Amino acid sequence: MADFLKKLLKNELVLFWIVFAVAIVFYSINIGLSDLWSDETYTKSMLYGSLSDLYAKFKTDLHPPLYYLGLRLFTGIFGLSAVSLRIFSVVGVLATLLLGYFAGQRIFGKPGALYLCLMLVSVPMVAVYSHQARMYSWAAFSITGVFLYSCLFLRTGTTRDLILILVFTVAAMYTHYYSLIAACMANMFVLIYLVLTKNRKWINHLIVMLIAAILFLPWLSMFVVQVKRVQSAFWAPEVSLSTIVSCFAIPFTEQFWTTPSSKSLTILMYTLMVLTIILSFKKSFSGYRIPLWLSLCIFIGTLIIAMIISLFSQPILYSRYVAVIVTMLIIPATILLTVIKTKWVRIILIPVILFFGIRISVSAFAFSYGPYKQTIEYITKTYPEIDKILHITEVTAGPMVEYNGNSGLKHYWLKAEMSNVDAFTQVKQYQKPEEFLSPGEDFCAVQFHNNPLNQNNLDLVLAESELIKKDTVFDAKFQNGIFIQLYLLKYKGSKPAQ
Repeated sequence: MADFLKKLLKNELVLFWIVFAVAIVFYSINIGLSDLWSDETYTKSMLYGSLSDLYAKFKTDLHPPLYYLGLRLFTGIFGLSAVSLRIFSVVGVLATLLLGYFAGQRIFGKPGALYLCLMLVSVPMVAVYSHQARMYSWAAFSITGVFLYSCLFLRTGTTRDLILILVFTVAAMYTHYYSLIAACMANMFVLIYLVLTKNRKWINHLIVMLIAAILFLPWLSMFVVQVKRVQSAFWAPEVSLSTIVSCFAIPFTEQFWTTPSSKSLTILMYTLMVLTIILSFKKSFSGYRIPLWLSLCIFIGTLIIAMIISLFSQPILYSRYVAVIVTMLIIPATILLTVIKTKWVRIILIPVILFFGIRISVSAFAFSYGPYKQTIEYITKTYPEIDKILHITEVTAGPMVEYNGNSGLKHYWLKAEMSNVDAFTQVKQYQKPEEFLSPGEDFCAVQFHNNPLNQNNLDLVLAESELIKKDTVFDAKFQNGIFIQLYLLKYKGSKPAQ
């Protein structure tokens, strides 16, 4: 028995499949706990109608189409439940694990590829976005592919690896615009490295880059439309030291809060990164300098480009989008674990990293994004006289419509500069309260968790109405979680113009 276990522990492939099986269970924990939140209900709304309808919807969207096309196929088989929508994101993480192991072993060797997978499982941000019906896990998959095959092409120069760079680059461009930037950074690194080392393969790579650009041309007109639309975007803050720091810290935290565990993991991972950078100048690390510097180029370069765009155009530097390039942060630790000869260091480091990462992720899995279904049920039961809901921010509109059921509640929206409410046909949109409210009529305005967005709309309806009662619905799924504020109002009528 002892000999069998010893042989088993030496078989990296068997160990990988054990890790993979555990990962399936791990990423399924509480996957259906939270109500679908605003962005997820928007994702769901993009899946209705024909392909021509889908294309038209992108005029009010800010993303490329590949994720939505893949999700349409997936949900066509498995249905449109919250769980099936999110499982597609889990599949993206599992695909990254497969890619990391089978392609990664050509770079790091079999033990190194296994370390890469273990480091991936330990990243809380990967776990968090495996539970959201958004494109982040698949964007991370595409960038991981660009990274791996860029490393391999620089090492082997084979046409096969070059073609796979093209495949993953095009996938990245059509999945998320952060992954488009990241893929460009990776390809520029490869091209510059080939030119500087006088490797004539730079011509082949340049041709591939041109092919990728040509393949993006069919989407270019829609991209221009979306760029114009994002000029009135509101969700990304101005660039500051805190926004920059958050981009580096969020991969290893619970996203909306920090604990001693997440602080410890953050310090540990960046300490290992700095140590790897220092040790990379030693001869024993020479074979891994390209993967190390390429991973840093992709991560830091993408953030720098986003920062430049934010400073000279519209802010787009947002910590959530780091999920697209977060796999690059595990490359330094993977290299260190692969190269270091002291076995006991690996025996200590790997369990410690996994312990902190999994602990943080499980904590994040218990988080709920809002009591939307609960709010609908509460209003229906507590205030049966109310049948009109006015949404102050878009954050409540989609989710409350999603869980409206047969409550009989009607949903309304006052126009705002930037909104995805157009995607929800059940939400009736007006310019002024008087267009859908009569004097003496009771209605309810809902606000998300003290959110300051569209404060002018809230001030307007409060000025034109009598406040009957202010109430709050707390999320029963998570202690000290998100809450929805209710304003029970009686409409008085618009004030005459001064």
